[in-house]
This record gives sequence, C-alpha cells and structure tokens, in this order.
Amino acid sequence: MNCSKLIKTTALSLALLSGASHASDADIYSIHFSEDGKNLITGGAGGYTLADNVQYTGGIKIWDAKTGALIEAMGDRKDLDSLFGNQYGRVGNRRWGISNFKDVVMTGSYPNGKVLLLPSSLGRVGNSEKNQLPGFIGGYLDFSGKHPARIALPNLSAKNGNCDPKTGFHDYVGPIVPSNNGKFAAIVVNTCTARTNDKDQQIAFEYNSDLHIMDLEKFSVIKTIEHIDAGVYALGITDSGKRIAFVGRDQFAIIDMDTNKRHVVETYSDSDFMIPRQFSSLQFSKDGKQLISLRNVYDIETGKEHALKWANGGAKKPRRISSVRVSPDLKFFAIVMPKRSLITFGDDGLPHSYGKADKVILLSTTTGERTELEVTDSMTEGKRCVTDISPDSQRVAVGCKGGLLRVYDSHTGKLIWRKQNIGKKSDNGLMQVEYDAMDNLYSMLDSSLLN
Repeated sequence: MNCSKLIKTTALSLALLSGASHASDADIYSIHFSEDGKNLITGGAGGYTLADNVQYTGGIKIWDAKTGALIEAMGDRKDLDSLFGNQYGRVGNRRWGISNFKDVVMTGSYPNGKVLLLPSSLGRVGNSEKNQLPGFIGGYLDFSGKHPARIALPNLSAKNGNCDPKTGFHDYVGPIVPSNNGKFAAIVVNTCTARTNDKDQQIAFEYNSDLHIMDLEKFSVIKTIEHIDAGVYALGITDSGKRIAFVGRDQFAIIDMDTNKRHVVETYSDSDFMIPRQFSSLQFSKDGKQLISLRNVYDIETGKEHALKWANGGAKKPRRISSVRVSPDLKFFAIVMPKRSLITFGDDGLPHSYGKADKVILLSTTTGERTELEVTDSMTEGKRCVTDISPDSQRVAVGCKGGLLRVYDSHTGKLIWRKQNIGKKSDNGLMQVEYDAMDNLYSMLDSSLLN
C-alpha cells in the first residue's frame, strides 16, 4: 500500500493545518455518535478564556442525535487541570499542554456510558532533565458524579528508558487510538534505548515501542506485545479489539491479538524515526477483515488489495484533507477539505481572516460520486470542521469552529437539523443554543427520513 511515507507526510500536513489560534468557548473540536446512534457528543474549549466573570456550560456536550436538543453539558478547565495540569501534554505539538476537549471519546451510550479523554499521545515534563512516562493514558467523567479520574496504565514506572532529552529523544505514550465503538484502545509505550555504534563508538538513541490493548469499560490491560517496532507513526484497532494495524519505523503490519500472528504489508530498511507532530489513525472495516484507505481496500487474510472505483473526473484525491471518516457499511467516506484563509490587517492594526468555509464531501466508494454538504454560506463561518458517521451509516454530523453543529442525511446530503453552540450560561443558568427558524421543519424532515 506504500503507506509509510504517505502517513508520515499526512501527519505533518495535518499538524500544520491545525495551528493554534484563539479558542472560543463555542468552538467544536471533536464530534462522535454514541454506540447506539441516539446521541451526539461534542468536545470544545470548556471555558478556555481569560474572563473570570463569565460562566460556561462545559466543553463536553451530549445532544439528541434525532432532534438536536441539548441533553447535558459537563467538563471545564478544572477537570482538565486535575487530569493533566502543566506537566502532561500531547507529544509533538507546539503547545505542550492540554487545554480543550478535542480528545473526547464515548464508551457505551448515554446515560450508562462514560466520557473519555484520550489524547493521541501523552508525555511528561518534570523539573529534572530526565523526562518520565506519565503512568496514565487520559481520563474520564461519568454522568453521575462528573468527577474526573485518570485512566491508569500500570507498571510504567519501571519502563523508563535512558534517554537524554537534549537529543530530542524522550519517553512517551503514543499513539493512543480507541476503536470506533469506544470499547477498546490500542496504546504504544515508547522508551529509549542507547546503543553504541560499532564503527565510531558513538552513542545513538532509538525507541523500544511496546503495545498494550486496554478494555475501556473496565480500564484493564488485556494484552501486551513487547517491541512491536522502534517508533510508531500510525495505529488502528478493530471494534472487537482482536486485531491492530500499525505503521512504524521498520514495517507496516497487522497483528492478530489471539495468536500474535503478523501480516506484514511493507518493510522499511535503514529508516530513522522522528516523532510526528500529529499521529495518524488506520481504519478497519466493521468486521476487522479489511484495512481501508482512500484509494484501496486491503484484504488482510489474502494480502490482496483492490482499488476503489472512482467516477470520471472525480478520481483525483483532494490535496488537503483535515478529517476522514469511513462509513460502517463501507459505502462512502466523509471528508473535510480545509480552505485557506486570507489574512489582512485592518485600520485598527488587528489581523482579520477572510476565506471560504471548509468543504465537507461524501465520497461514494463504489461509484466515486461526490456529494458536497452545504455547511454554511458565510465567509466567516464553517472553518476547522470535524465530522462523524452514525453507526447505521444513515447520518453524517459536522461540527466546526464557532459552534456550528449540523446533521445530514447521508443518502441525499440534505440537512436534517442544525444548531449553533454558544457555550455560555445565561442569567437563568440555562445553556444558550441558537435555534434556526426552520427547526420545526427540520424536525419533521428528521422524522420522515429516519423512521
């Protein structure tokens, strides 16, 4: 599949596209359907502001996926600080700390499930020169107590390597990737090893990457495979937790957890590992028998791949992609294509951004036909969007910076409902949600389309 270079390049490109900018309490950074498809969960900034006198509903919100009604809001800066503080943050990003809820995952369904915070990577900066492994992979909040708690990864204290942080090598956890159904997570723990070059006797550092599979309902490690590679760029796990795929420094492979059998797709000789600024995820089919890319479907048992069929004139893959989701029935992709903005300076000397909204397209895997979703007609809205597909593949949800929240019918691309997340609490303590004048019509359309 020739994926190693592609994934390394994509990881760098996505990181460049996601540069830091001012965070609004209304921004939506992540969006997911619950396992039963009845609810949407969104992750935002959680009151990331300098204004101490403004109250916020929280950075995590649960929505009724059928009507768009807000059900519950939770999660604020105190929760993030209690989990990560100033010592822990994502590895590879310019901003080390974690100050938002973009890593939200839901395990189970509301109200019996849990809201998880699983950063794609996690490292620790201490007062000493020696960095240490964090000892946990993220946190969670339940719907009753709402008290944040860490998700521990035991026995990490004994795994610290002998890195010298001055060289750019340090111990860290990542990638961390949940399954699409939120029941399992694949976790790579990277520790440094020092070796002496035979030729000039100079010391060189490299990684030892161990794989752990965690049951996210019980928060217990159910499988460990030591030294799967010497650094991992991309990782994926099936809904059953019984198969993972990874792209590492040395190889691109799939591992069966029950037997430890490896299906090697590609090998890479004489490669050097560099920590990416953003780790990539690999996508499986729902039954875990196929690995999916924008171009090919790779059959794991036979080792064969077949190219997806593309429509005439539509075969060229978009050059810039910030988000991709694969429908559970493998019939289409939901792709977010970011648009560049023009930055100008006004009379006040402040920068102003102009440009078109992100494009969100549904791309048929059988015909190559493209259906563009009408996210917004505004020049200043609909940027930095994220998307997800319902478990039955019937609906597509889109959330964007500025609080845009939309749900569409995946067959027609027509809008079912829309809301505007404001994020602040009004004087009566209720969540402010802007309701479109056509909401009643959308509700009727929703009932006719989905029932």
